[in-house]
Amino acid sequence: MCEIRKARSRAAEVGIERTLFVVDIENMVGKSELTIAEVAQTQVRIFNAVPHSEGDHVILGFSHHNDEAAVFGWSGSAQRVMRSGEDGADLALLESLENFERVARLYETVVFASGDHFFSFAVARLKSLGCNVKVIAPDRGLSNQMRLAAGPGVVKLGSAFPAGVVQLLRNDKDAA
Repeated sequence: MCEIRKARSRAAEVGIERTLFVVDIENMVGKSELTIAEVAQTQVRIFNAVPHSEGDHVILGFSHHNDEAAVFGWSGSAQRVMRSGEDGADLALLESLENFERVARLYETVVFASGDHFFSFAVARLKSLGCNVKVIAPDRGLSNQMRLAAGPGVVKLGSAFPAGVVQLLRNDKDAA
């Protein structure tokens, strides 16, 4: 752990404090079939909840069913990982993290945009290595394991509407 602190303090001395965003886009949108507009809107909401800076990195996980929406809906650079099947995107995201010690050495903060219990071990492990870990909770579906692992690091997903705008029509989730 001492090596991780040394590497981070050297990075902080030269003004490099990077954040890694690990985004389970299907979990954040709240459904399995996504549109380009839904991905774009969710990206804005995620970055409103936890601001994104120039040197930050994003890993975006999704199923092959959503490749078009993920590729064209998410703007800017992102490492896109795709896998199908049960928990496919989750597995692809975890594989991309691969070495938790290396992630802790490279990033001051790791943001998990997912409420899925699948990532609770990764959250706990990175916290134990001294990383500042945040979990952006989706509108629905923050698992107890993820909430407990994140502790005070849980952040609500930003509003879909700019401040001061009143929504007059219900969205499709509220329709009976």
